[in-house]
Amino acid sequence: MERLNLRTAKTFDYSSESGKTEWKIKFFCVSEGPTEESYFEGIRNNRVGLKIKNDVIIEIIPKEEGQETYSHPKQLVDACLTAMGRMDSEGNDIPEGEWDKNCKWKDYKKETDIVCVVFDRDYRNIDEYFDEIFEKCNKNNIRIVMSNPNFEFWLLMHFPNIGQYDRKKLLENPKNLKQKVVPGASKHKKYLEILVSQAAQGYSKGCKIKFEKFLPQLSLAMNQAEQFCEEAEGLKTELGSAVGKLIKSMRE
Repeated sequence: MERLNLRTAKTFDYSSESGKTEWKIKFFCVSEGPTEESYFEGIRNNRVGLKIKNDVIIEIIPKEEGQETYSHPKQLVDACLTAMGRMDSEGNDIPEGEWDKNCKWKDYKKETDIVCVVFDRDYRNIDEYFDEIFEKCNKNNIRIVMSNPNFEFWLLMHFPNIGQYDRKKLLENPKNLKQKVVPGASKHKKYLEILVSQAAQGYSKGCKIKFEKFLPQLSLAMNQAEQFCEEAEGLKTELGSAVGKLIKSMRE
């Protein structure tokens, strides 16, 4: 498995949103790919309307050029630890006294800032890495923001009546082979991607989203998410997503 690197967060101008000059909390968000990155960019860019606290800064951490397709959760966690100055390029732990000087993120404050990794439960071979991922995250205060089976389930919760769907079918998220799952839909897509595409009138997995399609229903999504699992440990096996709880913590 190739090592993933993270670039410095893109600068966002918060000056027009508040008279405050001193910010207290940063959320450093590291995610699998362009879908999640564009979603959190939408959260950041609409922070005032979404009632994100004035003392919160949202940093979306992009991947190094050429590594955009690297997305395994273990890669994301290791990349976080390297960027935080906790691990060197060979995967060795760095002594605590040297963390600050090795940290790649500007103005990162380990006492108050929140680092989160956003990833899907259904990633291939993830089970064999779960113990390592959770141990490293718990040890280094990295917040696990997982969706089971994937981020599309969180997107689907932006649309009414999530209870109309069969939970077992959502969790299994079968491929639409021979168009038996959703007649008339692409046989190359899985169930949740099809449902989101139908609800949002267009959606392609792995691509940037049009956040304006989801923005008006964000409160609905957070409310509907409460009907399912929202805790990292439980999401190993249960249907749900922790994205709503992350956004709530930005607003509280």
